[in-house]
Amino acid sequence: MTLSRLLVTLTTTDEDRRYLRERLPEVAVRFLGAAKPSPDDLNWAEAVLGNVKPPACLTEYPRIRWLHSPNVGLEAYDSVRAQCRDLEITNTKGIVDDAVAEHALALLLAMTRSVPVLLSAQAQHRWDPADSEVFPRTTIAGKTAHVLGYGAIARNLIGKLEAFGMRVSVYRRRVHGNDDRVNRFLALSQLEHTIAEADVVFVLLPELKETAGLINGRILQAMRETAYLVNVGRGSTIDERALTTALERRSLRGAALDVFTSEPLPGASPLWHLPNALISPHVASRFDRLVRRQIESFVERWKQLE
Repeated sequence: MTLSRLLVTLTTTDEDRRYLRERLPEVAVRFLGAAKPSPDDLNWAEAVLGNVKPPACLTEYPRIRWLHSPNVGLEAYDSVRAQCRDLEITNTKGIVDDAVAEHALALLLAMTRSVPVLLSAQAQHRWDPADSEVFPRTTIAGKTAHVLGYGAIARNLIGKLEAFGMRVSVYRRRVHGNDDRVNRFLALSQLEHTIAEADVVFVLLPELKETAGLINGRILQAMRETAYLVNVGRGSTIDERALTTALERRSLRGAALDVFTSEPLPGASPLWHLPNALISPHVASRFDRLVRRQIESFVERWKQLE
């Protein structure tokens, strides 16, 4: 595949743009940043580094032969793949594994160490070392973590949880697994019967038909009242109405969410106002060198085409 026109929809710095031009001197590049690609841009491009929204519009531009997305999952492009057989759609594996795993752990620690309460007190210039009724300070060492999913990010997270002294169980479609860091592997079909054993549940599942609404009212009701829920996977995995009810009734201690059914999370969502909900605006994968790492990985792939 010989390509010579690259459209970049990532938000890049001058240094990023200079690096890309130096590494691909024979390629004509258009940098859009935050601007939405125009029909002229998409007609011109042969390759795209970044996302195109809505993805379905790619079917109207057959000149585009390759799209390299920064997304961890590519489910948004499934219908495009089915219609555009000559369009290669790729992403970069491994770049965000540490960031997402660290963010998931940070969200848990924020709840168990009452960080939202501390920040509120700081904003009011109030010295208040008292424990919090909403997020009482506790430790995670010796506690049980149930991790839903066993992809690269989940495996990264498991290592971090083990380092903190947590016992880890993993749910996946196949029960069996070989990982010395995992106490046991469980089937997702067992979730309702075993979730009560968890002190914290991490959701890192892909967006599939069988995972949609998996964390429903029955699952939430089966969880311990002292348990925490952390979702850095897909918003569709959790029934947000059922979760709101569980948090309002304090039938689980808290939930930290980085992904939602509708994004941005609507201002009318009751999740915003719940003191035991911690809202993270889909930023788990972001870190300071993310775009540069994505560009470097893309250049490596481009060089393989030559």
